[in-house]
Amino acid sequence: MSRHRKAHRSRPPFAGLVLWAGSLAAALGTAYVTVNVRVHHGSADTQVESVRDTPGPARPGLSRIQVSDPADHKEYGVYVWRPDVPETRTLPVLYFLHGVPSDPKTVVEYEGLAKQVRSYVADGGRPFVLAVPDGNGSHHDDTEWADAADGSDRVEDRLIDEVIPAVEGGHRRDAGHRAIGGFSMGGYGSMNLALRHPAVFGSVASISGYFHVDDPSHMFGDREDLIAANRPDENLGAARRVKIFLAAAANETNPVVKGEPERFKKLLDAAGIPAVLDIRPGGHDWDYVRSVLPDAFAFLSRAWTDAGKDRR
Repeated sequence: MSRHRKAHRSRPPFAGLVLWAGSLAAALGTAYVTVNVRVHHGSADTQVESVRDTPGPARPGLSRIQVSDPADHKEYGVYVWRPDVPETRTLPVLYFLHGVPSDPKTVVEYEGLAKQVRSYVADGGRPFVLAVPDGNGSHHDDTEWADAADGSDRVEDRLIDEVIPAVEGGHRRDAGHRAIGGFSMGGYGSMNLALRHPAVFGSVASISGYFHVDDPSHMFGDREDLIAANRPDENLGAARRVKIFLAAAANETNPVVKGEPERFKKLLDAAGIPAVLDIRPGGHDWDYVRSVLPDAFAFLSRAWTDAGKDRR
């Protein structure tokens, strides 16, 4: 186990029952079903939702699509939740990146991310599409959401070149209506990718992220040029083009993350780059993440509203 296992969750109990119930719902032809099975996961009860495989046109609700990795052509799943509103180029999309070890299923179904987005929209929040891609690789245990120096895992390319077109289809968004966020390793990956691709992502919500390189699986091959190119704290110029939300847990104990959002905010302040820093009680877990998400969504909603004004 790496010294920074940032978002570990084991498979919850009753997973077989949940999968059976989801299969039954799909067999009944229900477009979107909440399965009335609750599991105790961590310190919160999480409602597990059904998911359908959707190779065809986008429909409201929770679905799973497949994309092919550009390196090994292996299929990777992407969980997508869509609100029940028309699909347009101005319907925002949030790409949310998981930590390590983790995967989209854990984040969306067991940690309740899709449920939280659905509740946010139902309570009057701005509708948006949630997309949770898979950041795992075939050759590295900890990909950092990056491309490997040896080309064996190309997670960054998979997200930019495969996931985004698959999620957005014929309604490709501009940067102002496309956001990226994540927790832990995903908090690093979201900021790194936002600053590496400011023409792709107009806003970013990094929750318990870090902003230096921590590379236990040697994705960057110990190459100084690749390490420098993947350090958000050394790529502040691009941050001027991105709206930034940072979240820090007051009781953070993870040594890779502890103090990092605060440090990065100081760097942004010194460079005259606006950013929001949210510090609240909590630790390095999904109970804390769930407490932050409504404010992160509200921040992104304001960014999307500003993007709409800029288009007029």
